[in-house]
Amino acid sequence: MSMQSLNNLVARSIIDPGVVHLFGEGKLKTILDDMEFSPPLRDELVSITASNWTDFAVQAYRVVKAAEAAAETQVQLPSPLEGLTRDSSWTDQEQVA
Repeated sequence: MSMQSLNNLVARSIIDPGVVHLFGEGKLKTILDDMEFSPPLRDELVSITASNWTDFAVQAYRVVKAAEAAAETQVQLPSPLEGLTRDSSWTDQEQVA
């Protein structure tokens, strides 16, 4: 979801020049609060130091990409409910026990 939010932010900056203006004033946090970034990621994006909007967008892409990669490497265990919701057609077959 973070990459989609970043895409929305960049698209919004194309349509709304106020985004780049607020970035220039150092008030990017007000825009990021409207986006669906997690609070830690939002804080990291606000702390990016860039001389212009393009540099910010490039650095923000790297930050978001790294955050998504870190989230993917976390251990993902299956839900305990998975066994209850699977196709139960195998239980209808005769079994030797």
